[in-house]
Order: sequence, then structure tokens, then C-alpha cells
Amino acid sequence: MKLKLVIVILVFFSLTACLKVPETIKDVSDLQQNHLAYLPDLSKNKDLITAENQIRLDEDYNTIYFSVWHQREPFYAQSPTVNIDSRKFGANFGFGENKRKHTSDWYKKLLQNAALDNYPNALYPAITIRNTALRVLPTQKPHFSSPDGDSDGWPFDNLQRSAVAGNTPIFVCHLSADKTWALVETCFTFGWMPVNDFGRVDSAFIKKWEAGHYAVITRDQTPIFYKNGQFGLKSSLGYLFPLVEETPEKMEILIAAMSIFSDYAAIKKGYVSRDAAAIKPLRLNSLNAVKIANEMIGEPYGWGGLYGNRDCSSMTRDYFAVFGIWLPRHSEDQVKEAGRYINLSGITPEQKEKIILDRGIPYLTILWRKGHVMLYIGAQDGQALIFHNIWGIRTKDLTGQDGRKIIGQAVITTLRPGRELRSFDAEAGDLLTNISGMSILSSE
Repeated sequence: MKLKLVIVILVFFSLTACLKVPETIKDVSDLQQNHLAYLPDLSKNKDLITAENQIRLDEDYNTIYFSVWHQREPFYAQSPTVNIDSRKFGANFGFGENKRKHTSDWYKKLLQNAALDNYPNALYPAITIRNTALRVLPTQKPHFSSPDGDSDGWPFDNLQRSAVAGNTPIFVCHLSADKTWALVETCFTFGWMPVNDFGRVDSAFIKKWEAGHYAVITRDQTPIFYKNGQFGLKSSLGYLFPLVEETPEKMEILIAAMSIFSDYAAIKKGYVSRDAAAIKPLRLNSLNAVKIANEMIGEPYGWGGLYGNRDCSSMTRDYFAVFGIWLPRHSEDQVKEAGRYINLSGITPEQKEKIILDRGIPYLTILWRKGHVMLYIGAQDGQALIFHNIWGIRTKDLTGQDGRKIIGQAVITTLRPGRELRSFDAEAGDLLTNISGMSILSSE
């Protein structure tokens, strides 16, 4: 009897060891997480687009980026859109940070403070003075679809729309009843923002800010200092500032800060280290492409820009901003509204990969499946490689329960990451099977 018990215990531990889930997926552990590894011959540094075309794309970028300062009425936040957007949580109050369900009173108070009956009640240009975010409702409190889970609970706050960099032009559409929140537009979307996070701008400010020469940040978590050495702003890759002067050691730039005398922003001079910034646009060649991509490798996933991190579409958006190529905020818009779109739906996975390998330009091509966008970076051993910031791989256990194998960072993978997992969901989790389109971000 004792012998049988020992055998059962040994078999149990043996099976448990066999079923132990690896800490990370095979693609991440086997593929070098260094973009330079896929550009072995640095002498082959070549331009990905012509200088003339990049200049044109950069001019388009600037026009779109500053467009909010030249509008007179809401563009994204049309009145019906705002009402639908604000009232869509009426059927599901969701859960808060304490995993307790929100009450109808919580939701009612938010709508009352939004005061949308007289929308829009404020129409003027402004600029963010610190790193902030756009919220679906005027609150910093979260709304989770469930108290648990890895795709409808934390960190997927339904009220988080997008992070917004400090010193971003905005258009203020509406003020809340208590005057502490504003419904604003950026050049890429709209949402609620605390009024302490921006200052109004006038025509003189706009004229000076839109001087036409800009510095772009090329390194994450870069501090910006005022000219007197005082800290001004924490910036990251893709942030844009008017350029005053360049020296071998630093770049003198303009910084927007809050005036102490009014609700208007003031312009101050500051500087950033020369090795953390470049004159915009940085030349888009293969060496610069991998250099900028390496600045993002391993960065934690951040839904809607939470915690100062990026999700899939904000990663591609910030990446191309350095090179003066403007992308919309959302993944589907990025692939369908920018560059040359190629429809990949309705064909086999093998046909899709062949088209990607044949027609894709490394570091200039984005791939899309519903809800996720990826940067195509080249091939290895006949397989397409991608760079993407991904939350996780879809899985399904023996009982049919959906789940995720969490990756939670920006990684280099094939188009079939996680396929070695026992619980891999081959239908929903396979990226290649579900890719619907690709876009080459150049009109040449």
C-alpha cells in the first residue's frame, strides 16, 4: 500500500514538472532581443525612403500635429459622439480599483459633472504643460469590466483613452461643472483632461511655437531642464519641441510652462542632452531605424499609456514620430489610413507570410490584426520577424477556458509567438492566421 502511494506521488510530481509553464515564450528566449542582431553588416546602412519624400512626410506631420490650434470647433468630439461616448457605461458600471462594483450614483455624479447639456462651452487652443492622459469620463478612477482576469480586468482600464505628452498642442472644447476637468482634442483623439495639466495659448505663443524647426526626443525617460538648470519635464521618445540652437553637447529648446499670473502657458528656454535628441526628422535609414527600435525593446506594456508605458499602437506611433511620419492613434486606423494598404484577409497563413516577405520593407511596414499592430523588421530562416508591444498570447485550457500567457513588453518575435505552449489557442491566438492587412508607410 505504501509502495503504491509513493508511486502515485512520484507520478504526480513528474506530471507536474512536465506541465510546468515556461516563464516566457520560446520566441522571446530564442530570438536575440536586439535589433542590431538583424542588421549584421553595418556597412549596408541604406536609406529606407528618399530625403525628398521624408521631408514631405514631415511637413504633413507638422500640419496635422498643429492643426488643433487652427480649428474653431470640435473635430473628433462632435456632440453626438461625446454623448454616446460618455453614456456607454450606463449598462455596466464596472469595477473600481478596490475590485468593488461601481454604483449607479458614482456614474450619475460623473455625468452631472460632465455637464454635456451645454456642450461645447469652451473653444480655445491650449498646450499640455506636463505628461497627462485623456480619459473617457472626468475621473482618474478606473472602470474594469470584471474584478479579475487578464484581458477585461487590471490593467485594462476602460476609461483610459490615451497618454498625452507634455507640451502637446490641444483644443479645449468643454469644461466640467466643477471646472476641474476639460474635454479636449489632440491631433489624434479626444477625452477628458485635468485643467491643471494645460495652459491656454494665444496667437503670439502659437506663432513662436510653430517656428518650423524642431527637436525630437530619441531616448525614453529623458529629463528636460530649464536654462537655469532647474528640472522642467520628463520626456520620452517621440516628444517634439521647438529648436532654438544646437551645440555638440546639447540642444536648446522651447518649453511650455504654466504662467504664475494667469491660466495661460508661458514659453521658457531649456535644453536637452544632444545624445537624447535629434533635429526632426531623424534621417530614416536602416541604422537609425534599429537604433530607435532598440530604445523601446523590453519596455513594459501600458494600456492606453498607463504608467508612462506604451501599448502596441502608441509604440508604432512614437517610433515613426522620430522620423516625421504621422500615424493615427488606433491600430486599425494606422494600417488603413497611412501608407499603401495591402489587404491580407481571405488567404492562407502561408500566403500571407509570403506577401509580407516579398513586399514588406523592414522598419517601414506595419502589420495588423484586429486590436493589435506590429512593425515588420525583416526575416530569419525564411520567417518574418516583427517588433511589437504585446500584452499576451491567447490560450485555452482543457476545459475551454480562455486565458493569456502574459508577455507584457515590447519584444521581437515571429508571426506565430507562443505556438509551443500546450494551451496555445491556434484559432484565436495565432497572429499570422488572424492578420488582416499590412501598410507600407511611404507613398514612393
